[in-house]
Amino acid sequence: MALHGTSPKIYLFQKSNAFSVLKTYFHILFGRSNLVRLALKMRLKDRKTIEKQGNLPLINLHKSLEVIRNQSLEKYPHYDYGAGYNYQSFSELNLSGFRATETRVSALDLNDVLSGKTVLDIGSNMGSVLFNVRESIKYGLGVEINEFLVEQSQLIAKHLKVNNKLEFQSIPFEQVSKTQHEFDAILSLANHSTFDGNTKQSLDSYFHKIHNLLTDDGILIFESHPPELEPADSLQKTINLMADYFLTTKVDVQGLDGFLDKNRTYFFCKKKNEQI
Repeated sequence: MALHGTSPKIYLFQKSNAFSVLKTYFHILFGRSNLVRLALKMRLKDRKTIEKQGNLPLINLHKSLEVIRNQSLEKYPHYDYGAGYNYQSFSELNLSGFRATETRVSALDLNDVLSGKTVLDIGSNMGSVLFNVRESIKYGLGVEINEFLVEQSQLIAKHLKVNNKLEFQSIPFEQVSKTQHEFDAILSLANHSTFDGNTKQSLDSYFHKIHNLLTDDGILIFESHPPELEPADSLQKTINLMADYFLTTKVDVQGLDGFLDKNRTYFFCKKKNEQI
């Protein structure tokens, strides 16, 4: 078995998976990437939990998601934030991830803040944030450039029977049109710039577009990158630009202690309606 810094192609939900389990443990023990090793540990944990439950529809969902993830490893040319598994968690369906979605949704009180609203999630990944607020919101659109993540989102939406309420599109944020949708709330959760370099627009045009897509009393919920990726001076420049379009209020968020969740900065922003 060759060892690389990227995730190996492994099937844990097939009928004959003894070799796959052995391969997984081999990469956990000897793999070069700590993120890949962690992702593989999460996969084994989730598989054990699901098979113990004996929930056949959930097992079949995980089997289908696994096929999509392995296709992504072969065909998606950009950085894999989930290292072969999930960047976001969705514990309701036993999907572990590097970032604890449920804790973040609770810490930001999103089910209350977004209640009855139409919501756009920029860079929605596999849709975990929208799935966690699906009972509260009126409608949600997730846009994500990784078509394999969108395919997973659509599969989960079908499993949860929320296709009529949540929509996921494989398009960049730049292509979202006001003629198609206008939103009461927009989530920019560490998507104003991206590690993989796929964000094309300037920061000013990014916030200008968000401003235009919001209703008159619309809100923007903003999350920074970790300080290691977005130092204080860089973040301040972003906040200053954001303040040209929004009345910004910094939110003191507690309880986010995960290695990719801690020390981020959050703002709830109200749209300015004077001429921009």
